[in-house]
Amino acid sequence: MAQLADCRPDKINSDKLTIEAPFRTRRRGVELKLHLGDAPPEIDRTLIRNIVKARHWLAMIIVGKTFAEIARVEGTSKRRVQDLVDLAMLAPELLDAIANGEQPEGLTSDYLIKTGFPAIWSEQFQKFATL
Repeated sequence: MAQLADCRPDKINSDKLTIEAPFRTRRRGVELKLHLGDAPPEIDRTLIRNIVKARHWLAMIIVGKTFAEIARVEGTSKRRVQDLVDLAMLAPELLDAIANGEQPEGLTSDYLIKTGFPAIWSEQFQKFATL
């Protein structure tokens, strides 16, 4: 280090060579970001896109379409429709938080699909408070 700084080694304060700063990790699917200090709100566009699809597909179900019919029309699998349609049941307050990028860090499409969540809104808040 002294050679790079073109100075004598005894003039380098080794305590100043270490940076200590608070940080947080933020996971979005397979991506992991490291934020120094407070993480800025980050809008999860994949989650929003999947919620919009889910609400659209729920509307199709309400008018009598089957999962298979929706899958065929949308060019996806029946299983994908079944997995995503539950996202249409998220509480309005959670939808607002997601739209503003203020949802709990672990609240992603993958998390919601893999773990499931209660349809009762107050229970959703309890479950997601631990993320």
